Amino acid sequence: MTLAALFSGASGLAANSTALDVVGNNLANLNTTGYKTQRTLFRDQVYQLLDGGSAAGVTGSGGTNASQLGNGVTVGTIDTQFTQGAVNPTGRSLDAAISGNGFFVLRSPTGQLYSRAGNFDVDSSGFLVEPSTGNRIQRTGTAGEGSATLPGFQVAGNNDIRVPIGSGVPGVPTSNVTFRGNVSSKTAVGDPAVNLTPIQFFDSQSGSHTLSVSFTKTADNTYSVSATATDATVTLPPTSVTFDTSGKLLSPASLAISITGIAGAATQTVNLNFGTPGQSTGLTQTGDATDGAAVTQDGSGSGTLLSVSIDANGTIQGLSSNGRTVPVAQLAIASFNNQGGLIRAGTNTFSTGPGSGEPLIGSANTGGRGAISGGALEGAGVDIAVEFSRLIIAQRGFQVNARTISAANDTLQELANIIR
Repeated sequence: MTLAALFSGASGLAANSTALDVVGNNLANLNTTGYKTQRTLFRDQVYQLLDGGSAAGVTGSGGTNASQLGNGVTVGTIDTQFTQGAVNPTGRSLDAAISGNGFFVLRSPTGQLYSRAGNFDVDSSGFLVEPSTGNRIQRTGTAGEGSATLPGFQVAGNNDIRVPIGSGVPGVPTSNVTFRGNVSSKTAVGDPAVNLTPIQFFDSQSGSHTLSVSFTKTADNTYSVSATATDATVTLPPTSVTFDTSGKLLSPASLAISITGIAGAATQTVNLNFGTPGQSTGLTQTGDATDGAAVTQDGSGSGTLLSVSIDANGTIQGLSSNGRTVPVAQLAIASFNNQGGLIRAGTNTFSTGPGSGEPLIGSANTGGRGAISGGALEGAGVDIAVEFSRLIIAQRGFQVNARTISAANDTLQELANIIR
C-alpha cells in the first residue's frame, strides 16, 4: 500500500509540474500578439479492483459496493482557450486584428499555417508577409486582379498578396461635370456668349484637357449652349437651357456631350449637370452678375500607389497620388469546425490537426467569421489574475504530493525500524 502511495505522489508531482509549466508559458506570453492561453486538465489513472462487490441476495441480504484503489493522476489534456484578446490601436496601416472568429492564412515552405497575429509587413519583392518568418499572407476572392477601370495588382491563381507601393494607378476618364452659380438675367437677347468658368477633364489615357462652356441668350429665360475643349472636338445636341420666372432651372437637368478627336484616346461622353429643376442647387438666373462655373468633375489623371489601409471586410485599400482609392487585395480568413483541434506550430501560428477539420476559407464578416480592425493588433488573451490563481493551485498541488511521498517514506522507514 505504501508503495502505491509513493507512485501516486510521484504522478501528482509530474502532473502539477506540467500545470506549472503551462501557467509559466502563459505568463511568459503576456505580451505576445494574438496569443491564446492554454490550461491543464487532469484525469485520474487506472484503478486496481480490490473487490468487485455483489448484488443483493435473494434471501434478503444486502449487496456490497466495489472496492478500487487509484494509481495517481496524469495530464488529461492541455487545451487552448480561444477567448477574444483586447484590440489595441497601433496607427500602423499594415496591422490588422480579427474581432471574432477566424484566423489569418499564411503560406510557409512546409504548408499552410493560421494565425491571429496581424503584424504584417511588405518584403523586398512587394509581398505582404509575416516579418519574423517571411511567410506570405494569403488572399481570397478577385479583389485587386484588375478590370477595365481598376489596376491589377494580383495575379489570378496566385493567392500571395502583392502590395506594390509606387506602382502606377491609371486615371479615370471624366464622365460628369457639375455646374454651380448664376447666369445674369440682365444679358440681352443675342448678346455675345456668357462664358462659364472652365474646368479640366481627363480622357481615356489620363490626358488632361480644358472644357469651356458658354451660354447665349436666345429668348427670355432661354439659352443655347456651346462647348469647346483643347485638342478635341465637342458635339452637343440642339438643346436649350431654360429657367422659370423666379430664376430656378426648368430644364434640362443635364446635357450629354460627345468628345472626339483626342489623339490615341477613345470617344467619350460627358454629362454636363446643371442642377435639379425647380431648385437653386445648380445654375440659377438672377439679376446678379454671372459667376457660373464648372465646379467638379469625376475623372482623374494617372498616379502612383502611395499607401494602403485595411477595412472591416479585410480589403486592403490603396490610396493613389491621383486621389483614387483602389482595392489591392482581400485578406483570406479561415474558420474551423473545431478550432480547439488546431496544433500550435510556434511563431504565433497554428496548423491543422486530426480534430480540427479542414479550414473554411473566405472573407471577413461572412460565414461566421469576424470583422477586421485595420491599424490595430489583438493582444494576448492572458488573464493575470486567473493565471496567478492557477499558479497557486499547481504549486499547492505539487507541495501536497511531495508531502505524500514524504509520509510514505516515513512509513517505510518505520517498517524498516521494526526489523532492527
